[in-house]
Amino acid sequence: MTIDGGRLHLIERAAARLEPAAASPAAWTAAAPVAARAADNIGPLPAAERGVVIDRAALERGGMIDGGKPGARVAEEFRIVQAEILRRSGGANQSDAAPRCKLVMVTSALPREGKSFTALNVAVGIARNDERRVLLVDADGKAGSLGDRFGLAAAPGLLDLAADRTRDPAGLIVASAIANLDFLPLGSGAEASPEGLGESSTAGVIEMLANRYHDRLILIDAPACLSSSRPHLFAPLVAQVVLVVAAGSTQESDVEAALGLVRSCAGVSLLLNKVRRWHAHSFGSYASAS
Repeated sequence: MTIDGGRLHLIERAAARLEPAAASPAAWTAAAPVAARAADNIGPLPAAERGVVIDRAALERGGMIDGGKPGARVAEEFRIVQAEILRRSGGANQSDAAPRCKLVMVTSALPREGKSFTALNVAVGIARNDERRVLLVDADGKAGSLGDRFGLAAAPGLLDLAADRTRDPAGLIVASAIANLDFLPLGSGAEASPEGLGESSTAGVIEMLANRYHDRLILIDAPACLSSSRPHLFAPLVAQVVLVVAAGSTQESDVEAALGLVRSCAGVSLLLNKVRRWHAHSFGSYASAS
């Protein structure tokens, strides 16, 4: 499928170069703002009863958009992405899906392409609009990451679970102002370990979370593919990879390199982010590389 009068988008050209693997990448576009900032089960109780740490102001600092405005373009585009992710994750009842089907990784080729913005707003939209339980995992930890913007840069989390597999993840998961959305910070386990922490240990925690939290979609905000080995190691574990591509700035060679690193995942999709407003005709466009 071609868009813009026969001119292939960069992400379509990159996807077309891939040999058919377990599944062909798909592509979405989203007109996200160019300056987008980047107990086992916590039930949907009132915020005060759930001990909310991440309030609405913190979510907005993280880049949460206001989806309450009727017809808001960005919110509508995210709903398309959310629906596709849910369809591929096992349908209406998350608890009936295989553990791996609930794992979705959001990444990009390079930093500052809007992947954290995308991960947060997809998580918020699914939790709020579809009333599905979502665990958003910060696997990045760079300056300006979601944990940093939420004020949880020093909180224990994913790396601490990897450093000590006897720890209970329930004590590290943080409730948010969105009833069905919880957050697991990155933590500081690697720095606490004299030998450092192998990425395979972190991947093991991701598998453990999928097996333990059977009622949740687990959305992983991973580092950029070309700046960390983590996306490459996570790719075989997850059912879906959403590769965010910044319109007008990311080079085709970088997209191709990133796709090569995550192609061990059977369900790789591409989302074109930071699309200029004058691309009005591209609203909701979807293309398959097959």
